Amino acid sequence: MKTPAHRRYDRYLFSMCGLAGLLYGIDVGLISAALPYIKETCTFSAAQLASIVAAVLLGGIPGKMLSAFVSERWGRLAAFRVTGLIFALAVPLICLSGGNFTLMFVGRLMQGIGCAFVGISGPLYLAECADAKDRGKGTGMIQLVLTVGLVVAAVTGLVVTKLAGPADSPDTSLAVKQMAWQAIFWVSLVPTFALFFGSFGLKESPRWLFKKGRRDAALKSLLMNNDSESADRILKELEENAAAERVSGAGAAEQKKETLFQRKYLFPLALACAVSFFTQATGINSVLNYSVVVMHKAGLAGSDANWADTAIKFANFLMTIVAIMLVDRKGRKFLLMVGSAGIMAGLAAVGFVFLSLERGWLAPGALSGALAAVGFIVFISFFALGPGVCVWLANSELLPLRIRAGGMMVAGFCNMGTSWFIAQMFLPWSKACGESGVFLTLSGVAVFFFLSMAFFLPETKGRSLEEIERHFTGKTAK
Repeated sequence: MKTPAHRRYDRYLFSMCGLAGLLYGIDVGLISAALPYIKETCTFSAAQLASIVAAVLLGGIPGKMLSAFVSERWGRLAAFRVTGLIFALAVPLICLSGGNFTLMFVGRLMQGIGCAFVGISGPLYLAECADAKDRGKGTGMIQLVLTVGLVVAAVTGLVVTKLAGPADSPDTSLAVKQMAWQAIFWVSLVPTFALFFGSFGLKESPRWLFKKGRRDAALKSLLMNNDSESADRILKELEENAAAERVSGAGAAEQKKETLFQRKYLFPLALACAVSFFTQATGINSVLNYSVVVMHKAGLAGSDANWADTAIKFANFLMTIVAIMLVDRKGRKFLLMVGSAGIMAGLAAVGFVFLSLERGWLAPGALSGALAAVGFIVFISFFALGPGVCVWLANSELLPLRIRAGGMMVAGFCNMGTSWFIAQMFLPWSKACGESGVFLTLSGVAVFFFLSMAFFLPETKGRSLEEIERHFTGKTAK
């Protein structure tokens, strides 16, 4: 039975991993509030503005590789700490760029690398440290606090708009507008420093320590949030899995030669990649990044678009709480199926609103804007209920220990690459096909998301990482 000390460490563990999610959410969400001011004060072309937005997603591609390397070579906790350092360097580079495109782009790219570190190191570290019965809620905590970060970013935009004036107002000077977008970015330094310094109160992942042959250190790490009986049981499972590898003929020399793309790993790797791909193929990051701009196009004027953006992100926060309450009860598969079905409906609704505007069936104004906002709220609510929480779990649960860091890197490539491509093409795509074409196409992608989860994804709730691994490999110790 857990002691008060164990429970305190659990809370601290979840809080620090949640803080990483907060930082991720703030850094992803701030650009939506800052972009109108950047557009007014910097002489960037439309293509350059799109690149500034998509740079965070582009940075995630090399960031996933770097995070996987650091996680595997120096430990999950080391990668966790590097996250704070990257963000601490990125923010001053953006704010002090003086409107220089290259410096701002590099700063945003570094933010993307930092977000990639959160996306791998946070769920990976927490999944390997938390109990099986709490792993869903714990990993979901990262997504929950990420949504808080998005709300913080949206509220920051509202406050700055109130203090500095709307970005398109002729009464607001260029100097004030420049200070406005800089202030929006400086906000993210607060959780950055809290994450870096707070990480020194954590212990390294016991699974990583065991994998590196440090059995005693692994046991000490397990004892931080487990009683001695539970710690011994988990360690025994790790030893049994290692024994099963030896029995199957995978000796030390053979294990070193193992790669991600061996036949026995292909199915869990493909599932993790599918969840990662479809999560971003819904267009979630583009919706979050361009939400204010899209709300303007839908008919909402001035700060009404900012209020709609805040409502969307607040709905994301509320439904993430619901998802965390359900993920260990109903399971990952159930939530992904329900979530993808709701995503399909929400995106279709937004698509039909814009189709009505483009065909002249509906005049742009408060009504059309409100209908589009409702569609977005449905979309974001079901995204939060399903893939918002479960994508973190899929990457950390489905992949066996031996390939977990590298597999999460490959799945991360699918995630960030898809996200970057959609964000980079969002404005040109909208111009060529209209917003209706964009959102109806994304709704169609959600159909395939639902079918993939319904027919291929196994349920992993309540099962230890070692049990899940045996499900895919079919190995038992002898």
